[in-house]
Amino acid sequence: MPALTRGQKILAAVAVLIVALFVTGVATADDGTMTDPTDNALVQTLGDWFGDPDPVDPSDLSAPCLTDGVLVVETGCVLTVAAADSDLREVELRPDGPLRLVTRAPHDDTVLDRDVPAGEPIRVAVDDQGVDITLTCDKCTVTLGGSDG
Repeated sequence: MPALTRGQKILAAVAVLIVALFVTGVATADDGTMTDPTDNALVQTLGDWFGDPDPVDPSDLSAPCLTDGVLVVETGCVLTVAAADSDLREVELRPDGPLRLVTRAPHDDTVLDRDVPAGEPIRVAVDDQGVDITLTCDKCTVTLGGSDG
């Protein structure tokens, strides 16, 4: 049998890595108690390796209810994230009251609809096309960005 070329060695290493990730994913699979996919050990490890997306530049955000990094929502407000060169960004929202959030999934037309409890931060992923995020609540304020701003 002839020796493997460099390309064949790389392909074999990638195949072994894929099999190892599959086995790890199966071993750490959800047993029905996991409510958030990010609770998966494999997902957490990969997240640690590759990090979070960049935050949305504040200058890319606009909304009629936006003042100094805070959205003052009477009944509803649409936060618009402008298109940008970055493939994936995220905007963090922290409501002081219960909030309903509706937006589009990045790189897809799927509508995402979520009820967010008061005080719970939520990160919304945004692709390069930008997106409208519809926020609905009964007189709440929503702070943009995390505690580190």
